[in-house]
Amino acid sequence: PCRAADKGRCALMIQSIPGIPHKIRAVIFDADGTLVDSMPMWNSITYEYAALKGVYAPPGLSKTLNAMCLEQCAAYYRDVLGVPGTLSAITAEIVEMAREKYRTAVPEIPGAAEFAAALRARGIHTAVATASDLKTLWPALERLSIAPGIEAAESCTTVGKSKESPDIYLKCAADFGASPAECVVFEDALYAVRTAKKAGFSVVGVLDPAQTAEERAEFLALCDRCISDYTALLGELLPPEDR
Repeated sequence: PCRAADKGRCALMIQSIPGIPHKIRAVIFDADGTLVDSMPMWNSITYEYAALKGVYAPPGLSKTLNAMCLEQCAAYYRDVLGVPGTLSAITAEIVEMAREKYRTAVPEIPGAAEFAAALRARGIHTAVATASDLKTLWPALERLSIAPGIEAAESCTTVGKSKESPDIYLKCAADFGASPAECVVFEDALYAVRTAKKAGFSVVGVLDPAQTAEERAEFLALCDRCISDYTALLGELLPPEDR
């Protein structure tokens, strides 16, 4: 809940996001494409890994894998594309390809760190719900000063299901003793938005430039609000003296 001294500021934020309930206890952020602009990196790794292993990467492979957790991606490379090795070995190789880029190069979605910090300052819980490996992702969040604004984190690996299931969002909500109606999910992936909405969460969509026109239309229809970055939300959230 909002601290008593911050109720006015919390109300300002809630009123600035049309269609979202007034009582918000927690915000749950996806990471890739939502807090950090890492989707181009993952799209490149998809084809770089296939080339490294000498297997054919069909058109649209990155879109297929983007809807999976890491273990599912590893299974797809092995069982569908024919990459040899165990699931754990394939997963480890993919993670290693991403590790250095997260640590040194992946940029922030503009305003993400400041927005997460502003929520925490107003007594609103914050969590990350990611399909990525948390140990690999976290150095990027630390480098970009996003990590101090995040209170908890869950991954599809720790939960045991992809975002086709709402379990990761429900786990984050439960971590804070909140119901889905008391939470807002920030997501860039259409399939994940569908999942969160069906589970009763309000959703702010972070627009993905790679979406097709059909995907964008559904995304806009499902989300309670859509943003390209966090600068507009910050302008509505922060009082004039904090801008």
